Amino acid sequence: MTQLKAVIEQVPFGVHFDYPAVRPLTPYERERRELLARYGRFAQEWGHEIASYLIQPVGTPDQLVVELYDATASQLVVACATLQRESGGAGAWYSIGTLADLARFLPAHTSNVLVLPAEPDDDLDGLCAIRSITPVWPHDDTTFTNHQQQARSSEPPFPPNSETSL
Repeated sequence: MTQLKAVIEQVPFGVHFDYPAVRPLTPYERERRELLARYGRFAQEWGHEIASYLIQPVGTPDQLVVELYDATASQLVVACATLQRESGGAGAWYSIGTLADLARFLPAHTSNVLVLPAEPDDDLDGLCAIRSITPVWPHDDTTFTNHQQQARSSEPPFPPNSETSL
């Protein structure tokens, strides 16, 4: 039987699928996963419903993984453990491409969030802006911020919600 549309399966957040168990994690991948887990805990503490998805696109044996989707804020979230565009194939370019690839399978109103280890430089920030991606980064050990939140310095650090662009 021919598959007519992508098959999307919801799975629990926190289960990672991108490396076989026999292959050790690289330091970059370990840092990226920790950053994503921290962001996931942060969103959950604000009462957000988060999940992961496995996607089987039509006509390909490849399986795509949405590691973090914030259903409360309709946000696709990808983490990048470096501010460099290219870092052994796993830099910001790769993360931005991952967002573009995965977003095709999510509702049209979904916004894209790129979790970074620190505030992006102007160049990376500009790249995110033209791709309609909101970069966020740790404010401290338990909260995250973005440029919009920093402009509102009297407000608490970034609470993820659907009322702002992030």
